[in-house]
Amino acid sequence: MIVILWILFSIVVGVWADNKHIHAGGIVVFFVSLIFSPFIGFLVVISSKPDEEKMIKDMHMKKCPKCAELIKNEAKKCKHCGYEFDDYEQK
Repeated sequence: MIVILWILFSIVVGVWADNKHIHAGGIVVFFVSLIFSPFIGFLVVISSKPDEEKMIKDMHMKKCPKCAELIKNEAKKCKHCGYEFDDYEQK
């Protein structure tokens, strides 16, 4: 029973890492959790910052030139600072 829970929690931490778009990736965090502990994998995900380049590519986002926050490609106005994009600034 403990082995099943260990594997299940490792999968959950790996999926969470993949959804958070951290640099290490979900597969790496899954194996770290599986080998060492799901708690260690949890700490890796908590302490990691999202990989902005991956988020821009995978989630179709762009970086605001004024405040550098990530926003959706379709946005005409930055929700963080209010910067308004021109039509030619769309990616």
